[in-house]
Amino acid sequence: MQQMLVIEDQDLMRLALMHELKDCLTESILLGAPTLDIAKALMKSQGFNLILIDPGLPGVNPISLCDRLSVVEQVIDASPSATHVVITGLDSVAEANHCRRLGVAGYVSKTGLMRGLLADVLQDISQCGFAIRTSEKGQLTADFHYSGLTGREQEILDWMRRRKRGMKRKEVYDQISERIGVDPATVEKYYKQARAKLLKRGRLPEGV
Repeated sequence: MQQMLVIEDQDLMRLALMHELKDCLTESILLGAPTLDIAKALMKSQGFNLILIDPGLPGVNPISLCDRLSVVEQVIDASPSATHVVITGLDSVAEANHCRRLGVAGYVSKTGLMRGLLADVLQDISQCGFAIRTSEKGQLTADFHYSGLTGREQEILDWMRRRKRGMKRKEVYDQISERIGVDPATVEKYYKQARAKLLKRGRLPEGV
C-alpha cells in the first residue's frame, strides 16, 4: 500500500489535494502536514512513496527563492526515496528548473489547478521522469460549479471552458478520452448532458 504526504499550510487546499490523490491512487494512505516541523516528524517516523510540497510554508519568506528551495531541499533530504512534487501559488519556470536539479519529479501551479490534473502529472512522471504545469494567466476563467452536475460532467465542462483559443471541441473530447479511459463519443455524451442541465436553468457559462 502506498503512503503519501501533503505538506500544505492552507487547510482547504491540503484537504482538496488529499482528496484528489485519493481519487487517482487507490490502495493508499494519506497524511497531511500544515508545517515543515510536523512534516519532518512524520518523515522521521515513517516512509512515504509520494510527497507534495508547498514551499511557501509558515515561517518562510514566500518570495525568497532561497528560502523556498531550502524547504524543498529539507523535505528531499528527509525522504530521499520518495517521489516529490512541488505545488505552489507562486510558480515560475526558473524555480521549476531549480527544483528539478534538487531532485523534484514534478512542479505544479495551484493557479488553474483543476480536477484530474494531478493524475496527469503523476502519469507524466511515470513515463518521462519529470512533469511541469505552470499557470497560463491568459487562459484563466472564473470558476463555475453547479450542484446538479455529476463529478464527471463538472470535470469535462472545466476542461472545455479552459481549452486553448482555437481548439475544437473534438480535440478536447480526444484529450479527455485518453486521460479517463473512455471513448470520445462517451465524453461528448457527458458534455452534452451537462450542457443541457445548465441550459435548462438558464446558466450557460462562457466557453461552454
